[in-house]
Amino acid sequence: MRDGYLAARGPLRVVHIVFDLHGGGMESLVGDMAHRFAGSAVAMSVITLSGRVGRIGAVVRPLLDQFHILEPRSGLSMVATLRWVRCLRRIRPDVVHLHSGAWYKGAWAARLAGVPRVVYTDHGRAYHDPPLVRWLDRLASRWTDVVVAVSDRLRRHLEAALHIPPDRLRTIENGVDVNVFSPGPRSRDLLDQLAIPPDALIVGSVGRLERVKAYERLIEAFARLLTSGDVNRPVYLVICGEGSEREALRDCAQRSGVAGSVRFPGWVERPGELYRLLDVFALTSISEGASISLMEAMACAAAPVVMAVGANAEILGPDLQHQVVPAGDVAALRRTVAATLQSREQRDRVRDLARQRVTARYRLDRMVTEYEALYRAGRSTGGAR
Repeated sequence: MRDGYLAARGPLRVVHIVFDLHGGGMESLVGDMAHRFAGSAVAMSVITLSGRVGRIGAVVRPLLDQFHILEPRSGLSMVATLRWVRCLRRIRPDVVHLHSGAWYKGAWAARLAGVPRVVYTDHGRAYHDPPLVRWLDRLASRWTDVVVAVSDRLRRHLEAALHIPPDRLRTIENGVDVNVFSPGPRSRDLLDQLAIPPDALIVGSVGRLERVKAYERLIEAFARLLTSGDVNRPVYLVICGEGSEREALRDCAQRSGVAGSVRFPGWVERPGELYRLLDVFALTSISEGASISLMEAMACAAAPVVMAVGANAEILGPDLQHQVVPAGDVAALRRTVAATLQSREQRDRVRDLARQRVTARYRLDRMVTEYEALYRAGRSTGGAR
């Protein structure tokens, strides 16, 4: 397919298929793309599979060409796939852009519906997928023109694990709006809402309160920090988000004796304000793709301390490798957080480097431009047959 053919038909019609648009890094990216493509030469539609509009969906729905909500169906149900096919035939897209959680059925449905071009973005995986999942992903890759990984590390894993030809693999790194997510003063109103003194040091994180995020590691490191005497100012921990582990994490903070210094404010409508409160942004996940919340926090000049999983080390880059600790090493996490908090000069240096890293490499405009070029490119010779 040539650019001239697409241009002759007017706007390029692209439909994103995602499980949900309620909250999370992947969902935020789809929402950001909806904002950027609104009123452009790309007419973007969305199909969600969770049966609900979602918080992000409610915001971007007026910006979309079409928005379809399908009820979830489990397993390998052919009935669900046929519903997807009917929906795609109504939209008649030039491109289907699938995201993690919708690959196998989405690629199959796109081919049955006669969609000319299929793109899939893998936002991260735990590197221990069961054999059935790997087999289904290999099948899905044969129906997909381009498989996008959000980091070079993930791209190498997909090539090795799924045997995807290199010419059908691309790395497009995630990006954030560095104008929206930018340094600024702490919000006194937000500090008051959280009952945190204005002179306190604050460690925090933003993400789904699910087991994969392993926030109990962060609570354990924070508890050790408070008892170590390494920091001679009040220190608070703020963990933002919703999920099934919320009560378990509250219990963890209680058992660790730090419940009075830990805050769980839930979903945050304006995360930039939260990031600007933080002296340190920490990630303790068991598995990550390329964390959007990490990029957002760095863009707001919060000093990152992360465990070496997923693309975390890639995102920080060579100048901030001293802020990366081994995966699962709670003692190293505590030491690095303490070292960052102890020295104002060191903390400011890390904050400046973090902001510079994101503005240089992880800008939303760059990501959107790369995806649009991918949509408009001719189908690769290694594409679906």
